[in-house]
Amino acid sequence: MVKLKGRVKSSKKSTNKCKICGAKLTVTYSGDGVQYPVFSCDEHGTIKNEWEIWWDKYSVRWKEKKYWDKPADKPSCVIGYFCSKYQEFYGHPYTFEILNPIPYKSKDFVMARRILAMFDGDAHEIRTYIRWVLAKKVKTNKYPITSIGFFTKAGLINEYKHAKARSSVLKRHTLLPNSFLSWCKENSPDIFEKQDLKTWNDLNGLITYIKSYGNDNTEGIVVNEAVRQGMLLGQDSYKKLED
Repeated sequence: MVKLKGRVKSSKKSTNKCKICGAKLTVTYSGDGVQYPVFSCDEHGTIKNEWEIWWDKYSVRWKEKKYWDKPADKPSCVIGYFCSKYQEFYGHPYTFEILNPIPYKSKDFVMARRILAMFDGDAHEIRTYIRWVLAKKVKTNKYPITSIGFFTKAGLINEYKHAKARSSVLKRHTLLPNSFLSWCKENSPDIFEKQDLKTWNDLNGLITYIKSYGNDNTEGIVVNEAVRQGMLLGQDSYKKLED
C-alpha cells in the first residue's frame, strides 16, 4: 500500500470525512492493476471500501459484451475499458480521483456519464471512439492524457463523428484515394505486382494477408501507410473505423 504524498485539496462537496467522528480520513492507494483510493480513520480504522468492491466485481465487466447494453453497467464498462487502454498505452495503471469514497459519485464516473450523454447512451460507440482517439490523436505514449475527462472534449467528439460519417459511406467497390495509390506507386510499387489494389475491398484483403503472414512485408508497409493516413485504425487489429 502506497501512502499518498501531499495534501488532498478540500472541497465542499467532498465526503472525505469519517461518518462516525467527523475526522478527516487518511487516503492511501492500493490495488493490483489499478490504484484505487482507500479511506481510513485513525480512530475507527478503514471504512467500507466501495472502490475495492467496484474494482473486483465491476471494473472487468467491459470484457463481456452483454454489460455494454445495460444502463446500470455502462459507466463501469466505459471506465474499465478506458483504464485497460490507458495502462496498455502508458505502461502504468490509471489513478482515480480520490475525493469521494463512493466510486459512482467520483469525478471519473461523472465524466463517464457525460461521455455517455454526448453519445446518446451508446457505450459501444464510445469504445470505438476511445480506440480512435488513441490511434489518431495520441500517437505516442508521451501525450499527456491525465484523466478520462480528456474524452469529453466536444471538438474531439465532433471530429470523430465527422470521420465516422465519412467512412460509413464507403463500399467495398469504392475506389481508394488517388493520393494513397500515388504513395504506393512511389514507395511500394511491387504491391501492384503482388496484389490487386484499387478498391477498399482490396485493402481489406491486405489486412487479411498480414494477419496470416505478418506485416514485415510489402503488404504490411502499405497497410501501415493506410493507418498513417487515417484510412484504418491501427494497433494490432487494423480495423476499419466502422468495424
